[in-house]
Amino acid sequence: MAGDWIKMRTDLYRDPKVCAIADALMHQHGELAAYVNQNCQREMTVTRNVMRNVTVGALVSVWGVMRLRGKRINDDLVLKGSTLWIIDDLSELPGFGQALASVGWIEASEEGLVFPNFFSEYNVDPNEEANVKNAERQRRYREKAKEKSNVTQDVTNASQSNAREEKRREEKSNTNTPLPPKGEEATPPFVLPDWINAKHWDTWHSTPKRKKATTAQKQMAVDKLDAWRMANEDYAGALENAAIGGNQGLFLPNKPTTHAAPPETFKERDARLAREKWERMTGEQHPDNNPAAPSRSILDVVDVEMKMIGAMQ
Repeated sequence: MAGDWIKMRTDLYRDPKVCAIADALMHQHGELAAYVNQNCQREMTVTRNVMRNVTVGALVSVWGVMRLRGKRINDDLVLKGSTLWIIDDLSELPGFGQALASVGWIEASEEGLVFPNFFSEYNVDPNEEANVKNAERQRRYREKAKEKSNVTQDVTNASQSNAREEKRREEKSNTNTPLPPKGEEATPPFVLPDWINAKHWDTWHSTPKRKKATTAQKQMAVDKLDAWRMANEDYAGALENAAIGGNQGLFLPNKPTTHAAPPETFKERDARLAREKWERMTGEQHPDNNPAAPSRSILDVVDVEMKMIGAMQ
């Protein structure tokens, strides 16, 4: 997109060379006048101010195309294989190329057209300005990176120096560590009992809340699990839940809640009391309370009930 624009001078309308080009185009024996007379069958009549505006517009069209198609050589713009007739065609003004040549803004040769001092007088190369800005931006970046590198090097040196000093202090502290008094044994290493799931134990102690646990804290956890094991509690489930959830402590799993039976209705209570009374009177188990017993006929039941009534009388 850098070549899609050209830089025009605000005073181009009043440039003496623009005025000279406008006068050349308005000449009654010029190519433009001849073209109007031949195609319009009338003489060309146009004011000088209008012709200057036409000249500026034609310059914008020609310079814009040349800026895209031409090649920069120093401050000149060169378009090989072109003639002044191409300039007339681009501007749609017969004689415009010759008028440019008359003021020195274009030179025609056997190789093509040359616009002398195009980039120093009439236009600037957008790529050149972008390249200058890019170079300046890269220079600032290199300076900033160099300053940052120096700061980082200083910090690294200081960190290394501090690390060496800290290591010397630790070595000195280790040499000065007092030995345990005679007769006292050192704390034995922690050993995981075989009845504990080692995978769940290691997973639990790899969590952030347990990875710094001391030997004493691990032993307390083992004692707690052992107490649950002796009480027939689900100690394995407690350890598994702690490993999955990453808990800091151990907690027994929640036991399933049992739903209470619905309350007995009056009808059910009367039936139950009748069966109990029947069993006391007969010394046998009521058939409804023993479904597996052989079935008895209704006459047997009625006979027993009649005996009960007679006994009551």
